[in-house]
Amino acid sequence: MRRRRVIVRRRTRWTLDEWNRGWDIAMSRIEGAPTDIRTECIFQDCLTVLDWAFANGNGRRFELGLNALMDFCADMVSEGNCKQWWSKEQAP
Repeated sequence: MRRRRVIVRRRTRWTLDEWNRGWDIAMSRIEGAPTDIRTECIFQDCLTVLDWAFANGNGRRFELGLNALMDFCADMVSEGNCKQWWSKEQAP
């Protein structure tokens, strides 16, 4: 019987610039968000994920929370629930 190779991936550490850029993008979606958007469970869950990931230095989870937040906000705008409130220059 052949043994399978086990690959262990190391958690990469984000640099200060990567954390700052991530928070800049997140804050552009958080600040100025309409009240209807802020009260949505998905929006609140994204904030919880971002907060936990940052507190624990988990860049991968932070990135997942940020992507979910950006997708949710873009979906709300594309569905016509609100107008875009974040700056287009800050879009990745």
